[in-house]
Amino acid sequence: MFTIEPIGIVRTPYTRFYDTPRQPAVDQLVDDSVVELLPGRNYEQAVQDLDGCDRIWLVVYFHRSGTWKPKVLPPRGRTKRGVFATRSPHRPNPLGLTCCELLEVRGRTLRVRGTDLIDQTPVLDIKPYLAYADAFPEARVSWIDDLSTETFDVPVDALAELPTDVCEHVVRILRTDPYPHPYRRIEQRSNGVYQISVREYRIDYLIDNSCIRILGSHVVL
Repeated sequence: MFTIEPIGIVRTPYTRFYDTPRQPAVDQLVDDSVVELLPGRNYEQAVQDLDGCDRIWLVVYFHRSGTWKPKVLPPRGRTKRGVFATRSPHRPNPLGLTCCELLEVRGRTLRVRGTDLIDQTPVLDIKPYLAYADAFPEARVSWIDDLSTETFDVPVDALAELPTDVCEHVVRILRTDPYPHPYRRIEQRSNGVYQISVREYRIDYLIDNSCIRILGSHVVL
């Protein structure tokens, strides 16, 4: 048995699971976040020389992951996969690893860009990203490589009455995969109509080849 204690937390704009980017390197949603290290532990010295790093690895604890199962349904695809072949947070030991851009080091605070973490996720460790050792562009994950890369046209003007953040979320999700999936809160209704839920908003649409036709939206109170 051993004990691991957090060294800090990440402050991000994401409070709901479905708000987080699918993968920051490929998702349109890229936001700034802040890593706040705990006081009284000499972390001010521990981060010295870190400001010379373009990118860092954050080792984190998925504090809201809940129980785990040996097979999970990834956000991409419709087939359950072995959990160790995915990045699912629902793992035997809910540990995560995310590579983000380091923008600034100020005392015990690190400003970063491009995380996919829920707000207040505990940080367990920080490591520099080393391109010569960490990057393997030719490496494959066969089930991901076999997925469709088709994109869909989404008429932004048809969503103009929605709040800006809701509109951006709908466009970002539907352009990559508009078909039913529980993680994206998309379901199929009657007569070929699909519906995506974002907070209290419900947006109905049709899929016409590679184009999305927005039918309307309403609010569920």
